[in-house]
Amino acid sequence: MITSMHGFLLDENSGSFVDNGRKIEFHNARFYDVESQKLVKVTIPEGHNALPEPQVNCVIFMIVNAGEKYCKLVYDHYEL
Repeated sequence: MITSMHGFLLDENSGSFVDNGRKIEFHNARFYDVESQKLVKVTIPEGHNALPEPQVNCVIFMIVNAGEKYCKLVYDHYEL
């Protein structure tokens, strides 16, 4: 399922750590949703670097990965 929101990029972070001998890498971004006035944390897929410039108001499209216990938002693209 794809969802969208009007907002802007606040910041992004990435890194890696080792958990039980397994290397885990992450790349996340935080967006501000101007309609609901809330922060939204989104996972950036591997190899995807086309993020909007920070503080530029745009429409952000995300894929909702819904599981049995948790839901995760994965960044797809943006439009100005």
